[in-house]
Amino acid sequence: MDEHDRVIYVGTFSKVTFPSLRLGYIVIPADLVKRFAAMRQSMDICPAHIPQAVMLDFMRQGHFARHLRRMRPVYAERRALLVMQLQRSFGDHARILGDEAGMHLALIPAKLRNDRSVAARAAKESLWLSPLSASYVGNRLRNGFVLGFGNTRANQIGGAVRQLEALCQKS
Repeated sequence: MDEHDRVIYVGTFSKVTFPSLRLGYIVIPADLVKRFAAMRQSMDICPAHIPQAVMLDFMRQGHFARHLRRMRPVYAERRALLVMQLQRSFGDHARILGDEAGMHLALIPAKLRNDRSVAARAAKESLWLSPLSASYVGNRLRNGFVLGFGNTRANQIGGAVRQLEALCQKS
């Protein structure tokens, strides 16, 4: 991990396998294992043993590593396409953050005042947005969206961005 054992890494297998798996993991410093195990047990005494065992076999047999190698270029293509479409639609009127890697990024439209209302309207049109303001505590909210693209086909990205642009213009 890190030199000072201060990093807690939380991840999920759902994004890179399939969303309904709902199986995550946490990498923590050794001195926190007992506390985290007790906390986990107090939350849910019945973890998903079968999905864990299946994922373990999947990894041990090398399938997970092969899957990741196959999917990296797919995700990179989707990310590049999303960034290109966002730049084309929003131009200088939005900032894109976190587009260097991963399967999501943040979009911060300049004139957006209420990301939650736009997300609610988008949901009525079957466009699922995560309001960035939901990740903030207190009065210093940042309006924008966390846009995941791991489960979106490349041929759907352009239409979704145009739909988002139209929703933001109405806000």
